[in-house]
Amino acid sequence: MADYFLYLFNQRDAESKLNFSTLENLSDSIEEQPQVHSGIKVYSITGADESALKSALYEQSKSHGFDYCLLSQGRSYGPFKLAVFDMDSTLIPIEVIDELAVQAGVGQQVAQITEAAMRGELDFNQSLEHRVKQLKGLPLEAINVVKEQLVFNTGVELFCHFFVHRGGEIAIASGGFMPFADELSQRLPFSRIRANRLIESKGLLTGQVEYPIVNADVKAASLKEWALDAGVTEQQCIAVGDGANDLKMLQQSGIGVAFKAKPTLGKSADCVLNVGYLDSLVELLPLIEKQQGQG
Repeated sequence: MADYFLYLFNQRDAESKLNFSTLENLSDSIEEQPQVHSGIKVYSITGADESALKSALYEQSKSHGFDYCLLSQGRSYGPFKLAVFDMDSTLIPIEVIDELAVQAGVGQQVAQITEAAMRGELDFNQSLEHRVKQLKGLPLEAINVVKEQLVFNTGVELFCHFFVHRGGEIAIASGGFMPFADELSQRLPFSRIRANRLIESKGLLTGQVEYPIVNADVKAASLKEWALDAGVTEQQCIAVGDGANDLKMLQQSGIGVAFKAKPTLGKSADCVLNVGYLDSLVELLPLIEKQQGQG
């Protein structure tokens, strides 16, 4: 059993209430802290089981419409200096491999595999290889067609500019593909990128991907490597993702953020955004630093 601070924000409407009766059954006590921000409430929770508490909060977030962050009172956080993002369905609203598959005429088949992989039901390496194999013979021009579809999710640009302006670095660790990560780096100052590389020959995709595949382990290792290189600690890192392939990366960071995520990730993450967008972190991170910084 441990003690936590619960940050509650982005209530969907006036009826979006936290069901304290459920949480009280999972803890010794819940006490609201003095309000320091008009849009974020902070509660102190003592004697709770982390796994049970996160699962209950995730379910309430989905049903009642609010976002939250649950952080151990025994740890300090910040100042935040490195933010590592998954790309597909996190930075951008699409899965690029699904869009490439549409160009190849196998969109529905590949999208079903992608969905199962994101839920954590399939081995990521095998599922990626199987999906990429369906792209064999696709002209490279299809990559440019999908590039033209790329837009950032709501709040991404605002948050990234905020984070860089305060002296932080932003990075991409993606199970997607380099041409699209490179394109995004032309639009925002991502300083570090790791993503998969499609193999091509004579202007066509071969249906193969270079090794090593950027999977959950590689994503987590990338965050650790980049933090060491930047001279920052785990407590100064945040990671943002939406699928099972992001779980280890979120666990490697000081704060792991699940954005519109699958339950596998949402029930394990420190912060969950089911209602709002990444710009919610613009006000949340400084509050966390003030509440739980090293002082």
